[in-house]
Amino acid sequence: MPIMLTRKIITHGISILVGLISLSSHAAPRIPDILTENGLIYCTQANGLSFNPQTSDAGTSMNVVTEQIYNKLFEIKNNSANVEPVLARNYSLSDDGKTITINLRKGVKFHQTDWFTPTRDFNAEDVVFSLNRVLGHNTALPNLETAMDYTNPQYRIFHEQARKVRFPYFESIKLREKIQSVIATAPDQVQIHLYQPDASIISHLASQYAIIFSQEYALQLNADDNLSQLDTLPVGTGPYKLKNFIHNQYVRLVRNDDYWRKKGKIEHVIIDLSTDRTGRLIKFLNGECQITSSPDVRQLGILKQFNERYYLKSTEGVNLSYLAFNFLKPTMNNLYLRRAISQGIDRRKIIHRIYHNTASVANNIIPNISWAATVNTPDFAYDYNPQAAKAFLQDKHLKLIMWVLNEEQVYNPSPIKMAELIKQDLAKVGVEVSIRPVTRTYLIEQLKNGSEDYDLILTGWLAGNLDPDSFMRPILSCGTLNDITNLSNWCYQPFEQAMNSALNTSTLRNRRYYYNIAQEIILSELPIIPVANVKRMLIANSRVKGLELAPFGSINFATLSYQ
Repeated sequence: MPIMLTRKIITHGISILVGLISLSSHAAPRIPDILTENGLIYCTQANGLSFNPQTSDAGTSMNVVTEQIYNKLFEIKNNSANVEPVLARNYSLSDDGKTITINLRKGVKFHQTDWFTPTRDFNAEDVVFSLNRVLGHNTALPNLETAMDYTNPQYRIFHEQARKVRFPYFESIKLREKIQSVIATAPDQVQIHLYQPDASIISHLASQYAIIFSQEYALQLNADDNLSQLDTLPVGTGPYKLKNFIHNQYVRLVRNDDYWRKKGKIEHVIIDLSTDRTGRLIKFLNGECQITSSPDVRQLGILKQFNERYYLKSTEGVNLSYLAFNFLKPTMNNLYLRRAISQGIDRRKIIHRIYHNTASVANNIIPNISWAATVNTPDFAYDYNPQAAKAFLQDKHLKLIMWVLNEEQVYNPSPIKMAELIKQDLAKVGVEVSIRPVTRTYLIEQLKNGSEDYDLILTGWLAGNLDPDSFMRPILSCGTLNDITNLSNWCYQPFEQAMNSALNTSTLRNRRYYYNIAQEIILSELPIIPVANVKRMLIANSRVKGLELAPFGSINFATLSYQ
């Protein structure tokens, strides 16, 4: 293409965006200047916003807010299988592998906010409460007296419902079946007793979901029958604390000057939630935010002439988009049919048209960034081969229903468009597909009632850590049948045996060996068709320094400066 014509196209694209700025200003109000003094604005999506990631559906986008407000016992070190202590100082494992003793850091203070003033530092009781809560063991909080006379019975209903909060991630990995008890053996020491040795536990405690709450704050809320506030007005030990927020507009964080680590250089951080992908880019170009997440990759070319003002940060992501077969449907239990359907789908075309080459074709289940990924990625056994697919399928006269979880996610920014591409491909090999967009709420309701009638479902997965167990077990194990995570309803004992063998050995080499066996079983039996592993991406103003992007999409505001 001639250089002059290219410049005209870029200029035209910029003109369109600039024209949209005035339109978007009405739908997305500018953050008040008073909130941005000595501050930084981060534009991101509102989807999945939660001040407690534990209560979000497993697989939804992780909110950056929680990474700033809370700390965990451990963190994953350099995208490896190793963890490093955070609120923990160190840990040890008993000879039988069933008891984990964790020594805790001293002198760590909880946030003082408009709604809570702590009277003590972080200690073992906070860990016991936080872990028992996700295990469903409410022993750390007093129960309401049965004989207590309430003038308003709604108090009791509210109290009981607050105790029934679901924790999808921990439910998906069956944490209750792993941890028998959590006890405080000293003010700065906790012991976790396991039913059997499990090499994944520490990784789970380093996941983005394993945040530590203040038991003192919970007790205060419990006394007022207001335990649900624990998840809406957060109190943590992290580098920033919540100041205020307006639903679907912005969250305002302020620096925690009592932070036990090095304090952040930026005093105020605004999380702008008010726009979609195009709106975020417009705000970024207009100087209304210094960092923007998950940009529309179709528009990245527009930024090329502003290289000195902006930079793109990307990393391989711990995610997978995939098409699942519903094994409750007899037709989908035919292995040769599943292989033929896989051969009929051009995944490389999807990578080009949906992700604009910012993702890679998923030839494995475990993303390449994981320590358990195979070094030499094999060719996908049932890659695009429309001739072979048509030879098997054309006389079957298949009419299939494909549900599409219709929500923008990191692993699939355009689910309906992807579904249409799959439908077109399968039509060419003799399969008629009807697309049905569904919401997550509707899907959960149908699963609960056992009335899901899809043959195929287009979905995906975001992991909370780099451990393969938390990636494969939730979406494909027998233990998650009828859950929103295992949408294929697949249960296969050889896979279960390989996964369990990986947990029963503490040697990393052996764990990798068993996870590769499990992965080979999936690719052989094909309960799902892996489609794409997507890169995590941010655009930042060149004045933003110290930006590091985790494979989970989170960043640490405490390391940033704005020069």
